[in-house]
Amino acid sequence: MKDLSVMIDNVKFNYRAGLLIEKGNKVLVECNPAIDFVTLPGGRVQTLESSMDALKREIKEEMNIELDSERIKMRALIENFFEMDEKKYHELYFLYKLKVTSKDTEFKKDMKNIDSKASYYKWVKKEDLEKENLLPVVLRDLVMRNGFETVVINDLKK
Repeated sequence: MKDLSVMIDNVKFNYRAGLLIEKGNKVLVECNPAIDFVTLPGGRVQTLESSMDALKREIKEEMNIELDSERIKMRALIENFFEMDEKKYHELYFLYKLKVTSKDTEFKKDMKNIDSKASYYKWVKKEDLEKENLLPVVLRDLVMRNGFETVVINDLKK
């Protein structure tokens, strides 16, 4: 299967799934020293794969953690238009949420992305997310609210 990430009319289309993992007042973010922003764990959806299946696959590949679908709730659908490295993007981002407790020992303090040489995960207090360059930026607000939301972000210059 291939990632649903294609060029159409000089615009890169991405179909992604991300997981907002909360533990008390903290959120798990993925960091990579080579880029100037952090993201939530997850990745691209592949052809003939649901966003939930993609999320479970990505977490297994990157963290070696088996997710229980029953504990994961859909949090938001984000339609994101942006430009990065002089390339325009149109991205559909399915955001899910998982609350973990101290009993969930697989989510450790310091974890490396086993599918990447440079990426790692860290816990950030919700109130400190302002200090992190978490993208898309709307995720900072979504962390603080509950319920399901649809969000459209259009940062393209007209």
